[in-house]
Amino acid sequence: MTCRGAQGRAGPDRRDATGSRSAGMRGALDRRSNGGRGTDGRRRDHRGLVVVLAVSGVLFFYNSHRLPLADPEESRCALIVHEMLAGGHWLLPYLEGRPYYDKPAPFFWLAAAGQRLTGSVELGGRLVAALAGLAAVLVAYAWAASVWGPVAGMLAGAMLATCGEFLFMARWYRMDMPFAAAMWAALWWFWRYERRRPERDGGRGPLRAWLGFYALTALATLFKGPAGLALPALVLLTYFLLSRQYRRVGGFFRPAGVCLYLLIALPWYLAVALKHGEFAYEFIVRQNLLRFAGGGQFGHTWPGILYVPVLLVGLLPWTIFLPGAVIRYFPRRWGRRDENPTLLMLWLAALVPLVFFSFSRTKLVSYILPVFPPLAVLMAGLVAGWIGSARPDRLMRHGARALWIIVLLLPLVPAGLEVWLGTAGPWLAVPVAVTILAAVVMRQRLVRGHRAGFVACGLAAVAGMFFYLIAHTAPAAYERMSTRALARLVPEPSRSEICFWPARKFSFLVYSGAKRTKTFHRSRQADLRRLAERMGSERPIYCLVTGRKYLAKLQRACAMGVVIAGRTGRFWLVTNRTSYRETAGSPRLPHAGTSAPSSRPAKKQTDGRRREAHGVPAGDAIGARRREVEVDGAVPAGLTGQ
Repeated sequence: MTCRGAQGRAGPDRRDATGSRSAGMRGALDRRSNGGRGTDGRRRDHRGLVVVLAVSGVLFFYNSHRLPLADPEESRCALIVHEMLAGGHWLLPYLEGRPYYDKPAPFFWLAAAGQRLTGSVELGGRLVAALAGLAAVLVAYAWAASVWGPVAGMLAGAMLATCGEFLFMARWYRMDMPFAAAMWAALWWFWRYERRRPERDGGRGPLRAWLGFYALTALATLFKGPAGLALPALVLLTYFLLSRQYRRVGGFFRPAGVCLYLLIALPWYLAVALKHGEFAYEFIVRQNLLRFAGGGQFGHTWPGILYVPVLLVGLLPWTIFLPGAVIRYFPRRWGRRDENPTLLMLWLAALVPLVFFSFSRTKLVSYILPVFPPLAVLMAGLVAGWIGSARPDRLMRHGARALWIIVLLLPLVPAGLEVWLGTAGPWLAVPVAVTILAAVVMRQRLVRGHRAGFVACGLAAVAGMFFYLIAHTAPAAYERMSTRALARLVPEPSRSEICFWPARKFSFLVYSGAKRTKTFHRSRQADLRRLAERMGSERPIYCLVTGRKYLAKLQRACAMGVVIAGRTGRFWLVTNRTSYRETAGSPRLPHAGTSAPSSRPAKKQTDGRRREAHGVPAGDAIGARRREVEVDGAVPAGLTGQ
């Protein structure tokens, strides 16, 4: 099996109708035939890297500090960082005053440093994830460029940065991206020296390869746990066995590499284990072994085969090139599996994590994040080979047509999301116009045989669509996943009593700073009765209700009714303070996903105001209309507050 080179086609460096971004990408893709560099190869190679950094930086960092923390994952991490900064719990993370054994502390250290540096609760952890995502993109660029040339390097970085799931996780306040980036960098570092077949050291490989591998896997271990070493080691072990390099298995036990790993990863684990005796069981056994084997009640259990559609959706819009990469680069014969060591390493880097987590009892979409970088490199090599060749290629002709269709369909993504969120407006004309223009230019380039310009326009259209989603669609979507707007409605959160029904929301705690909280669970029938008793007391109570159905249950249980202070998405803030509107005003909230009330509910709301004008408190008016709530949980629009 051979890999076709990625020599670029000669072509003029003119601006096209897609604007400067497309022209920059096309110019970076446009290479002379002498190895993809041309007479000014250094400048052009540098230009391609700058394009990758610019596109990735804008997509990973833009608007991150404005979007609220989403429940439950982002807000949980932010609350841990808040307690770390406020209480000084630096050795072991704490969540609501209790030790948090689920994840190691180093990610929270970095998030706390980011929060101190930027002064933003939201940007602290997202900055760490974005920087790790940028590092993974640079590694993909370096790996592809060293195999197929700078054109493939730029394509690999741009494709990885614009894969749907990878982009989402690069903007997510979690440790998954640093964990995946560290493992990806460890494999790349080892592969750099793998190209030089070792003849000395008993065939175990250069010491530098193992030192870098163990150092980077130690960082991955500190970010999320022992899988940071287990997964890359399993990739290399499988690689050695399939390539018939059995003697190299002994390289895993190089004393210098093992000592370096222990020197970096062990101190924190040892310090926590000595201070907290239960850490070894809670973290190693329960949070790792039992999550994989299924001995604990962690949920998220579904068939491993479903990871295949999750991967195909997560790779969008570049999924269209995955079949071509499999046909062109996957070994077809068992006896020739090690003919190209680089391709074997890349395929194993993608398949081993996918198969490993398919057998895990607990499954999350983020688990297969390490699969995306190697697949992006393989697909970039395929596209770069097509760009650098003037010969007809039926396989890539189908891929080019699919990319053109994908670009035409891009506006359906923001349109569907904004219709669902209830924020659709005239701004949707922007992605529609841009994608139509890009499709027209792509068609012209393809007809004229200018493959570099065709791919550049496609990349520009995809990057532009994601930028529109981040800048215009994401704010309303994040408001639906967060309670930031509702938390700011509580007049004195540090002195008020906060209740949650039927689930606790960490974002409300982060943004309100509430100290006295109580959660009432839906599985306990007595909890609803106790919550209704509290809402009927004289002291001010605020309750965050999740779901219209549970709001209706609470209203039926409260004899005096409740006052709805506000709503955002599926979250409702209710209180027993009948004078809330007089003391807190009438706040305006982003009602993402809600439609304007009809004429009949609007009349009921007017009747409620009329009762207040005649001296009847709003809470009593709501209590009088409590029986109008439908049995299925629907709430009259007059109860939605402001």
